[in-house]
Amino acid sequence: MDFVKREVIMNELIETLEPMMETYDLDQIGIFEEEGENDLYYMGYTLNKGEEMIVLHMPFVKNARGELALQKQEWTIRMDGNEQKGYHSLEEAMNQINVIH
Repeated sequence: MDFVKREVIMNELIETLEPMMETYDLDQIGIFEEEGENDLYYMGYTLNKGEEMIVLHMPFVKNARGELALQKQEWTIRMDGNEQKGYHSLEEAMNQINVIH
């Protein structure tokens, strides 16, 4: 696993915000991050499409220095209190969101 500072991942996510809004016709987009149990950490996006707020994230492992490494190349979609896992690219996850909306 390659660990990097949290800020590196954050900057990569920030750089994609505007292109994602345009490409996927989103009403609003922001950065999502959440500490999980033990050494798990989740980073991704919060999206507003129509009246719905959607969270889209990937799992990371956090080391003792606070650096993060991608645990699994898998996007999870959270909406309406449900989770859908198993999307292997951001495009695949966003296409699923567009199917739902």
